Amino acid sequence: MKGNAKFNFDPHKTYTVKLKKNNWWWLLLLLLPLILLINFHKHIPYHVVDEQNNTDIAFAVVDAYHTDRQFIGFSPFGFFTHNQLMWQDTADINGKGSFDIRYSLFSKIFYTKKKITFVIHSLTQCFDNDTITTDFFKLSSISDNIFKIKVKQELVNFTIVDSMDNELLPDANVHLYVYSGKQTITLTDTSDARGIASFYIPSCADSIKIETEKHGYKTVAKSGLRSNFAMSDDRKIALPPITTPLVFFVKNKYTKKPVPNAKATVIFDNTSYTVTTNTDGIGKAVIDSVSILSKFKIQVNHPAYHDTITPEYVAENFIKMNDEQRTIYIRPKPGSLTFKNIDKDTKEALPGVLNEVFVNGKKVGDFISNSDGEFDVPNLNPKDKISITSSKEGYFTNSTDIRNKRVSNLKTEKDRTIELEPKLMPRNVKPPKDNCRAHFSGTLLADFYIDNHISYIYKPDKYGEYVGAGEYPSNKVAFPNAVAHTFDAIAVDAGTRVIIYSKPNFQGRVVLDVTGPALINNVKWKNDSRISNINTKKLKDGLQSEFPPSCRRWSNEDMNKWSNGSVKVICTQ
Repeated sequence: MKGNAKFNFDPHKTYTVKLKKNNWWWLLLLLLPLILLINFHKHIPYHVVDEQNNTDIAFAVVDAYHTDRQFIGFSPFGFFTHNQLMWQDTADINGKGSFDIRYSLFSKIFYTKKKITFVIHSLTQCFDNDTITTDFFKLSSISDNIFKIKVKQELVNFTIVDSMDNELLPDANVHLYVYSGKQTITLTDTSDARGIASFYIPSCADSIKIETEKHGYKTVAKSGLRSNFAMSDDRKIALPPITTPLVFFVKNKYTKKPVPNAKATVIFDNTSYTVTTNTDGIGKAVIDSVSILSKFKIQVNHPAYHDTITPEYVAENFIKMNDEQRTIYIRPKPGSLTFKNIDKDTKEALPGVLNEVFVNGKKVGDFISNSDGEFDVPNLNPKDKISITSSKEGYFTNSTDIRNKRVSNLKTEKDRTIELEPKLMPRNVKPPKDNCRAHFSGTLLADFYIDNHISYIYKPDKYGEYVGAGEYPSNKVAFPNAVAHTFDAIAVDAGTRVIIYSKPNFQGRVVLDVTGPALINNVKWKNDSRISNINTKKLKDGLQSEFPPSCRRWSNEDMNKWSNGSVKVICTQ
């Protein structure tokens, strides 16, 4: 019994004896530090993926930073210690790996919200490093540890411009395709007011392709290695405007007939183009290529008509109009008189004839005939004298039909009609050569020269020319100098045959069929003393042997009449 108190036992009393229990709590206190030192292992799986596409990132390196907390630490010794620990792991080809990290019962009980930090690196240098901190004890499966890291990117600007004027183009749709290995990333942007479209492009991209489109422009695609777009000029995308011909017509407001040779000025925002309605007579004007987005007006000028300007059009709408809607009607000025060009042979109207018009000796302009062969000359008074020189390719110029004619005398259409004679083109033509040529002359031919009267045989001058073998449907084409000065003589080489017809195109009667040598002068000059003995005299300079008297003669009729015919020159040797 403990204590010093005295106890007197009374045998007559009943006593209850209570035994006191032993307290073991002190033993638990002794064991608790050891229990708190118990360590456990936590398996932490992870998966590293591309944040944008959720694709695996192979062989990523992951560092895990974890604070180990202990009730008692032994190195160095102390209570309530904490140590910063780092583990490192490399993911497999599928971007997966795991950590096995130790922790104590002490930390489980007293640090339930402690954190663990993961730092992820990509060996390819294509991705940015990333740091992820999470609750250590909440990690239970791989789904808790999916590490999504961002692709390393750089901001790249592309500038969109108009290829014609280099102006910046806003509101262009830009599609960028980025290729990195087997992966393709598609990005889209719209160019801003500066014509710039901006993209974040992976730094390790292998190649890129950019497609740009905008209403009114052709779509442009450009591709290449990433390095091909390193410079700002490499990133300038020039879009060619979609262009279209502008076609319109100009006609007389009252007669509805076309007006050729009108000057049409197409006025755009910043520039203008002047075109002439075409000379085929239908009053048509064409500008080859205009952007379909262009806005324009058309101003029309012609000396015989009042100036006219149209409302504003947009090209893409204008081209959809029919011919009538694209026809501009202009009012003729007062005092206009209508003239007409026709083909002399067929009497058909000739469009596209250039008519130089002189009034009272002063040129007032060039006027082109329309599809009806007609053209108007304005501001004429009855007393005016008018002259017109008409010319067209394939025809001889006519300056005689309207020559100093008083306007008051040109009352009928016939009075105001100008005929143009067609040039009939030769066939099978060969150049003149010895023993295959003929000398046609607008003067007589002899062995001496008198200006405007006599030419030297086989010395062509302004009055005549050599003609080689060929078929000439028009003498005016075969020997134009001789015809221009009235056809008066011909010298034919030995072995050369000349056949002259009275009409073009080898029609009419044969007025001459001779095989050289031959020297023939116009009979109308037979009694001219300067040449009356040409058929009998001895010719000088070797001409006597070439043209003995037996081959010289006068023509059997006036050779001037042969000018409008045709001729064949044939080599017989």
